[in-house]
Amino acid sequence: MRLPSPMLACLVVCSSVLVLPTIRAATSSASTDPLPTDFIDCNDPCNGGDVNYHLRAQVRTMQLQFGPDGADYNYTYRGRTFSQDGDDTHMGPTMRVKPGQSLWIKLTNDMDGASQDIGPQPVTAEHYWKMLQNPGEKIKYPFYKEAVESPDLMTVDEENMPGNWDVTNLHLHGLDVEVHMFDPVGTHNPKAPHIAVAPGQCYCYRFQIPEHHPDGLYWYHPHLHGSSAVQLWGGLMGLIYVEGNLERELKEYNIHNSQEFVLWDPAFQDIRNQKPHAEHDIQVDEFLLGQTTLSKIHPFLVNGQITPNYNVAVNEVLHLRALCGTIENENTFIVYKQGEHEQHWEEAAIPFWIVASDGVTYSKPKQRKIIVMAGGQREELLLQFDEPGTYVISQQGIQGMQFFDMYGHPHDQLLATITVDPDIPATLPAVPIANMTFTPGYREDENIPNKAIVKTESVVFSMGTNRNQAPFPQYYINGNSFDSERIVLSAEPNTAVEYLLINDKHNVHPFHIHVNRFQVKEMGSELSVEKYPVLKELLDFDENVWRDTVVVPPMGRARIFVQFKEYTGKTVFHCHFLAHEDTGMMGTLFIGPPDEIFEWRDHIPLMIGIGIGILAGMALMLVGIKLFRAESEQSMKEYYYSVVTMNEIKSKTLD
Repeated sequence: MRLPSPMLACLVVCSSVLVLPTIRAATSSASTDPLPTDFIDCNDPCNGGDVNYHLRAQVRTMQLQFGPDGADYNYTYRGRTFSQDGDDTHMGPTMRVKPGQSLWIKLTNDMDGASQDIGPQPVTAEHYWKMLQNPGEKIKYPFYKEAVESPDLMTVDEENMPGNWDVTNLHLHGLDVEVHMFDPVGTHNPKAPHIAVAPGQCYCYRFQIPEHHPDGLYWYHPHLHGSSAVQLWGGLMGLIYVEGNLERELKEYNIHNSQEFVLWDPAFQDIRNQKPHAEHDIQVDEFLLGQTTLSKIHPFLVNGQITPNYNVAVNEVLHLRALCGTIENENTFIVYKQGEHEQHWEEAAIPFWIVASDGVTYSKPKQRKIIVMAGGQREELLLQFDEPGTYVISQQGIQGMQFFDMYGHPHDQLLATITVDPDIPATLPAVPIANMTFTPGYREDENIPNKAIVKTESVVFSMGTNRNQAPFPQYYINGNSFDSERIVLSAEPNTAVEYLLINDKHNVHPFHIHVNRFQVKEMGSELSVEKYPVLKELLDFDENVWRDTVVVPPMGRARIFVQFKEYTGKTVFHCHFLAHEDTGMMGTLFIGPPDEIFEWRDHIPLMIGIGIGILAGMALMLVGIKLFRAESEQSMKEYYYSVVTMNEIKSKTLD
């Protein structure tokens, strides 16, 4: 029997629906909305590691040696910090761990700045709009459009608007450990959100320090997109020491005077006129003013003080463990005799030695007269003075190079003093510094050769100055502001990749990549080293030094080789001027294969097509069935009619 044509059409449509591409669900334990497996009840312990720490983010009041123009005043500061009541510092507890140990950290968020009337205020498009109506000196960037008539007409990049000051998380800067920016730690879900610990919540971080991890100076700080700068301006940070060969070998050389040198550029405001009944004098400035105001220049603090003093004996070696914990500033480290710091460093500066950078020890010390540091970088330094007297550590010469020829910021200043006291008994080094050797953090045969590079990619730092878009200015990587679900770079574990870092504007961007180190192979700039002498020093690099942060020169480039470890998952790279990162200058890096996540929102067009196909198929099927029934009834009628007619003919014939 012949199939009716409508039924045939129905089968064709239904078959086409069945062979449409299928969508696979996740191939691992990850799900569309991953369970926050590392969030814990705050009453539960997080102490299963070889080394365990408890960080409590809170709002507290403390004393800071802070004052304008270098004046030494005792200011009462109230803000967000990891330090505890009774501590005499803004910094959180110093963590110590050894290679091969597990490190567990319980992060408790007890911050509630909003209810305690602690600024800054949330940033809105209206704030940007008002600031851009009469920008004056607050805006140091050129713009080329007339302002729109009201803030309602501004375009708002919501994901990159700064805010959520009381929500936080934790980043271990420089450590070779699991990726830990997105929830949960180590996630392979490409759509995983940032770890965001709200007030009243707790998170348990569990890290394993590799057996062969380089020993040295590292640090921790919050890294929730949008609030990093404000929280670090407020002092939410602390040091981490990976203990090992360097500390032991310095002691063997009879070097025992080890001191910390933590540079910090907080953005503070005096609130006594605004809140005359406040129990404190200063707090963190408003975000927009902290990022853009030039007249309100805040002095750099060292160890939370203005120009602290270090005491040392004649010919004793002072070991400084220096962290540049600045949020939006470079700085220089130059040592002079007091009174000579206005002379050029090539003539008057006193040489010192570098023994480690970004946590990786050199095999031999390197002598310098000046180093340029930016947010996130660390240097371990040896200083020795053969004459008694007072010496100074100076910041100078960055003006003009960092921010578009704006010579007011960052300004020259003395960072610290060193008193070389002849009355202190001298503990002399066992051998001259130049003759010392150390166990290197990486062996020479671990340097990344050209032949190891599997691919080359470009990362372009750029800015937009569209005054009708918030945030202002706009910060981009490869032409886009940060999108947590956009994978900008991908790499495979245990491979080496070459990145060309390009900075197309006359300002500075420190590049930082998480949990993977690199070697700098080339640096250059279109600017004149005669006009900007510090630029010449910045471009003087050693390609065998391992770093986790590098300054991309203004109007310039840096070429780096990144060695990816065995860690895989979703992480980030960004500008370590955190106000830039918070407002867009960050990208997502995925190491290894991402989980295949079924996200129905991503397949709405396909699902609509499938639905239409199914409905069309069902409609055709119903029509086909109806037509089939009609044809069948007609066929039966014809059949019975034909049978009766033939019988009658046959009967008549027989008769």
